[in-house]
Amino acid sequence: MAGYFEAMAYSDPAAESVGTRVRRARKRAGITQSELARRVKRAQSWVSGIENDSIPLDSIALINTLARTLRVHPNELTARPYRGDTPGEDRGHSAISEIRRHLERYDLDPEWGGEVRALPDLRAAVERVHWLRREVRYAELADEVPALLSELQAATYLYEGADRSAAFGLLSFAYRAADSVLYNLGYADLAVITADRMRWAGERAGDFYGDAVFAYLRVRNLWASTSWNDALAVLDKASANIEREYTAGHPEALAVWGGLQLRAAITAARKNDADEAWSRHRLAAEAVTRLGARQQTNYYQLSTNQPNIDIHGVAIAVELGDGPGAVQRAQTVHLPKGLQASRAGYHHLDYARGLLWCGKRDAAVAELERAEKIAPMLVRNHPMAQQAVRTLLDLERYSYRDRIRRLGVRMHIL
Repeated sequence: MAGYFEAMAYSDPAAESVGTRVRRARKRAGITQSELARRVKRAQSWVSGIENDSIPLDSIALINTLARTLRVHPNELTARPYRGDTPGEDRGHSAISEIRRHLERYDLDPEWGGEVRALPDLRAAVERVHWLRREVRYAELADEVPALLSELQAATYLYEGADRSAAFGLLSFAYRAADSVLYNLGYADLAVITADRMRWAGERAGDFYGDAVFAYLRVRNLWASTSWNDALAVLDKASANIEREYTAGHPEALAVWGGLQLRAAITAARKNDADEAWSRHRLAAEAVTRLGARQQTNYYQLSTNQPNIDIHGVAIAVELGDGPGAVQRAQTVHLPKGLQASRAGYHHLDYARGLLWCGKRDAAVAELERAEKIAPMLVRNHPMAQQAVRTLLDLERYSYRDRIRRLGVRMHIL
């Protein structure tokens, strides 16, 4: 029996390195290192380096490319979701099954047994979950979302006329909050369903921009399969559908258009098309310029504002593998007070990755620490943060040894 349990422990994917998981997927696919290298347009020595962990797999695009070639989901290579070992550490993840249940019964009779709150109170509850979303308090968000979805579903049955449409609008925004916790904790397939539920509720609320926001969310799963051209086509179709409103200068259209262009910029960067990526970034910047002071209103939670334009400039450079460019841009970014934690967390993570590629390891550790302090659940559940910490542990220096080890413990790497 001892040998059995030892074998079970050894085969635990979460306890293995990325290289080990790549090697297992390759062998299961029945292809050699040379064949895998040919398919991903790399040298055989590169595949060997990935599998023995001497070359870090530090790009989402590369992970997705390998996963598609090996016919697995990217999560199989990164071992996401990263579950905790104790109830406290697993909080957030442990609520996913209940969120899943509510996604599955979205069009069934409500099960809410209590009194449904008035619309102003329900609106305040939705505003609260979006505040939790912006502050990356995913554990609390995951705990609160199921009951809110249930009550809002009941409200769509209770209310009539304009109030019913308003209830569907609130339900759509609640699904948007649920989408964030699902996607960022590693449940990408569930997030696709949540985004579709958001669109479904938005249609019943009469939300003109619901389809465009759905397109913004939908392309994430197209990224997972490296369907870059399909993702751009989805975003361009959504942009075309609101072009008249964008041209007329409607603030919601400007915000949604800008968000779509930022997402297209990241898509093009992951496709390794620098010209297209920076062109889309400029289009998003034009939308923000036209918004002017109205960019302070966070339409559809898309953060179409100047700080996010600047943050995306760093992210694009990182996705293009341009470490020096990312660092140069990051040094000019000024994060305003009150910037939502998710945006700030992503920025410090991207800055850390750029610094690491430039050999500035102490500075990279400092940026990772800032990212984790601002958005702990986002960073601890991000595969590129995990890889950056593993790389820094492998390249350990005395100057940051204790700090990176403590970070590795908090991220369950050590």
